[in-house]
Amino acid sequence: MLRRLVAAPVVIATVVVAALAGFGVPEPAKAQSSPAKVTDPVPMIELRTPAGGRFYTLSPREAADAVSKHRFTREPGQAGYWRTAPFRGSQPVFRLRGGSGYLLTASTSERDALIKQGFTDEDVIGHLWSAQQPGMERLLRFSKSGEWRVAVESRTGELTGQGYRADGPLGWGHSEWIRAGAIYFGTFNPASTDTINATKRVFKRDGDHWGGVRDFSGRDPAVAQNTQGWPGDFSHLSPSIGFYDDSKPATLEKHIDQATGAGLDFFQFYWYWDTTKKKQPERFDVSLTAFGAARNRLNIDYTLTVCAHPWGNLGIPKADFGTVADDFVRHFKQPNFLRANDGRLLLTLCDRRGIGDGSDADTREFISVVRQRAASALGEDIMVLGYWEAMLDPAAPARWGTEGAYCGVRIDHEKSYARYAATLPEYLAKGPSQFMRCAAQNFDERPRFPHLIPDRAKIRFYPDQTPELFGDVLSKLRKDIAGSRRISAVDNFVSIYAWNEWHEGGIIEPNARDGCRYLGIVHDSLGLRTGKGC
Repeated sequence: MLRRLVAAPVVIATVVVAALAGFGVPEPAKAQSSPAKVTDPVPMIELRTPAGGRFYTLSPREAADAVSKHRFTREPGQAGYWRTAPFRGSQPVFRLRGGSGYLLTASTSERDALIKQGFTDEDVIGHLWSAQQPGMERLLRFSKSGEWRVAVESRTGELTGQGYRADGPLGWGHSEWIRAGAIYFGTFNPASTDTINATKRVFKRDGDHWGGVRDFSGRDPAVAQNTQGWPGDFSHLSPSIGFYDDSKPATLEKHIDQATGAGLDFFQFYWYWDTTKKKQPERFDVSLTAFGAARNRLNIDYTLTVCAHPWGNLGIPKADFGTVADDFVRHFKQPNFLRANDGRLLLTLCDRRGIGDGSDADTREFISVVRQRAASALGEDIMVLGYWEAMLDPAAPARWGTEGAYCGVRIDHEKSYARYAATLPEYLAKGPSQFMRCAAQNFDERPRFPHLIPDRAKIRFYPDQTPELFGDVLSKLRKDIAGSRRISAVDNFVSIYAWNEWHEGGIIEPNARDGCRYLGIVHDSLGLRTGKGC
């Protein structure tokens, strides 16, 4: 029983309603019940009303409406991370409105008493834990002169110093909850004919989908080390589980265990359409098929990152829009397909230049077809994010029919990872409001020379990348999320480049030299709440 919350507010309510009745601030739309399909904690968004009160919601749509229609303003940060639906051991928290002021309570008796005093019941806005769990903080309500606000208990000294009074507890929750995932490059299998053929042509080896990586690594007794004249230690270019075949479910099972053991929430599978494959045009479908057959697949979410390149028959012709959309629906049906915090299925575009004729109109049409097929087959809505590096024009999402952006690898033009890390805050600040943040572990395409990139002058890499700088990048992301002013359904998502881009250097998958060091950096620097890191 929250006795302190029940004792005083009835008297306070009479005064507050009388004082606020004349402000006439429009009431935002009543919060919709959030989809139970999202079970991760989501950020409690804090807004200021025009009259100076505080307004809280778990719904990005409701928050956006309050800003655009009623002149509310977004406060930085989050009032903890809450669940959108009841769960075992949970308790609901109610939102009430009195004039232009809003108040949260976990006490049904206080709620009922305040309603009798003139407050309007705005129903349950979220769910907290009724008892403390590991890693949680208590959420308290504070008040000052008819203004109520919510914060984690560790901020009590700060707020009481500003003249607020601690009214009492609302429940237990997380002070932060980052959902991190990694881009998955499913080309290390016998279907990777480009690499196999190039390896045969240059290195004279048959059936090798690890050509170049295996050569640089020096970790395969059957292949002599050859770094093509570049000095340095390349022994990390060998997976801890060996040079694998990711068309085998056993490989994906190991990857899922490694990723979830460090607290990762999802894989972003690069997805390609190959018009030369008539029976099954999806290219590199074998790794996704292996993922679907993995016995532990439901332990991690996944999404598709569509790479419609304008070369090598990797575009999506307009005649195939419906077929591709139906293939997506097959994935959307999976219980572990990634969802944004508002429950929508999340799809990303890494390259749209090969969609139809590459025009804005064809991109919009393609996305519209995908939306229609998802709505018709599943009654579901989807969120589509475009690749930020390809669309730095802030107007691009609206032109393309996407709702925002995600970012993958950033290749600094001066080839300095230190500069990439230093300029990250400035880069993040330019992103659209609906933005999935990113971190690049590295970029180094030297293992592609000479069989995949024959021109040495075109090889790009960071000579100064270090684990410490990668940790700095992730810490900057964490700080940016903690102080966010965005209203976004993916505001606490982080996309990491990459799980296994062995030919491009973006690798957090455990390797023979570093073990799981990079996974440990991800876990610790982002403060992930599941897994144990390295």
